[in-house]
Amino acid sequence: MFRRRTKLLDGPVTADRLREWLVEQLSVHLDIPVSQVDPDKDFESYGLDSRAGMQISGKLEKLLERRLSPAVVYEHTSINALVDHLVASGDDDDPS
Repeated sequence: MFRRRTKLLDGPVTADRLREWLVEQLSVHLDIPVSQVDPDKDFESYGLDSRAGMQISGKLEKLLERRLSPAVVYEHTSINALVDHLVASGDDDDPS
């Protein structure tokens, strides 16, 4: 089985870039096209299991270089809600 490597972002992590990254991660974990990932749709409606949620949380920690709750994906129910939380709670994140 082919595994894609985690794509890191070049430059500052903005809300838009973080959203795109999360859409790509969900696409990979669910094996669906990026075009089918709706950032407003609840993670639960995609059937995202706890293992995938934990993997995404871990990758987010590495991407943002800060400690996150392992359940952050479940505490914020959609990509947009998660991005809003991460941008609002980040000291150096650029919310644009």
